[in-house]
Amino acid sequence: MYTKTYSCCIRGINADLIQVEVDVAKGLPGFSIVGLADKSINEAKERISVAMRACDFELAPEKILVNLSPAHIKKEGVHFDLAIAASLMYNFCFLNIASQFLENFTFFGELSLSGTVKKNTNLLVLGLSDQIKTKFIILPKANQEEALVLQQIYKNKKEIFVVNDLQELKILVELLYTQTQKTDSTNTKEFLKVFQAQQIKQNNTKKAVIKLDYADVLGQSMAKRAFEIAASGNHHLLMIGPPGCGKSMLANRYVELLPSLNLQQAIETTKIYNASGYMTKGLIEKAPLRKPHHSLSTAAFIGGGMNKIKPGEVSLAHNGVLFLDEMTEFSKFTLEQLRQILEEKEILISRIKESHNFPANFLLLAACNPCPCGFLGDPDINCRCSQMQIEKYLGKLSGPLLDRIDIHLRLSKLSPENLKLLGQNSKTNYGTQQMLTKIKEAKDFARSLKDENKLSNNCEKFLDKAIYALKLSARSLTKIKKLARTIANLDTSTQIKEEHLSEALQYRAIDWTNYK
Repeated sequence: MYTKTYSCCIRGINADLIQVEVDVAKGLPGFSIVGLADKSINEAKERISVAMRACDFELAPEKILVNLSPAHIKKEGVHFDLAIAASLMYNFCFLNIASQFLENFTFFGELSLSGTVKKNTNLLVLGLSDQIKTKFIILPKANQEEALVLQQIYKNKKEIFVVNDLQELKILVELLYTQTQKTDSTNTKEFLKVFQAQQIKQNNTKKAVIKLDYADVLGQSMAKRAFEIAASGNHHLLMIGPPGCGKSMLANRYVELLPSLNLQQAIETTKIYNASGYMTKGLIEKAPLRKPHHSLSTAAFIGGGMNKIKPGEVSLAHNGVLFLDEMTEFSKFTLEQLRQILEEKEILISRIKESHNFPANFLLLAACNPCPCGFLGDPDINCRCSQMQIEKYLGKLSGPLLDRIDIHLRLSKLSPENLKLLGQNSKTNYGTQQMLTKIKEAKDFARSLKDENKLSNNCEKFLDKAIYALKLSARSLTKIKKLARTIANLDTSTQIKEEHLSEALQYRAIDWTNYK
């Protein structure tokens, strides 16, 4: 007997549809799986046999052949168990359905030896494959939250069901077959509700809670202004300042200034995390903040791997923020990878047998000290670093990389007056809520503009002088104009004025060749 059903396998951050073909014939008893399957799939022979026996589905000694097609794609993962088991249940007459009915199903699930279906960590990236054409998708009951998400996304296009074990799988498949035959449909629909994922009910009254408030950051009003500008216009930002001046506090609060992800962004982000092995409770709706340590490898940073290509930190930060604390401690080679990524907003990882494009559209936040000891330019503490050490330290930040960062922010240590306020109530400080209000007004204003980057003659002359004085590149000039436009939006000004250009220029005025 022959049956065909479907499952998927992960490739990068997407999933390919796989036909699971099972043939049972007379001959020397055996159980073979072909189709470029890895060890975890080949071990399914023992898992499935024991699991089916535990659920009273004893396999007769026949010649069993499982083919995973297309054969040229390498298949990995234990989630093929359920599809193979369902086919075997039909072939050994444990399912009372028509021979072609299983072609309407896509199955995901690993079987335990007791016959229960285990939770799957990669289920969303599998279930969201755009190659799935079947009407029904069957998932483990342990993945109920993910099933609800898929039901919300697919709506009426596909029906999502969950099962706890092989006995429930038999009941569900036969109920669905009965429904298609339109016999006893009223009772059948009632029984199917037990297995069906219910539509997610959106709670529109839920109010966002600010967990980290900029009001807790004492002083640094210029820094808060810079972060307000960065969030209003999606600008990359680099902070340079002594230890303890608030660089990390400022960066950790940045995601609070970003809007929630829309449905498409949430799906993209969730697929990346699922493909990387992260278990998520439903869709990721908040912009992610990634804070990789400077000791990580280049492959972990940009993506890759020896046996399986996985997304790196730059892709995990997609639709969110990548914060590089102690940026100058990263290897120069790793930092140089950012140059193309910041331009292309994606990265191509190529190997001999496969290549993948991973999205990497993120906001870059970075922080570093002015020198290895951190006290270069401090009026009270002498710097212990030699000129050679300083040049080597800051030399990791190449000109082309700095050119791609819109805002260069120089911070100073807290004043004695601000230090006295540590631990006191900070609610009167300029905080996240006020910043969010300004950012929303700026974005709303930007949408009403038509000719947004036009400069007056006086502004053009002002900018010409700055080009010669600061030795600006063409890319820097473009960044300054965009930055000035964002500042003008915050002032709800239709025209970019000289004061807007002046403020934008001060964020590019650090002389990195002679930093003091």
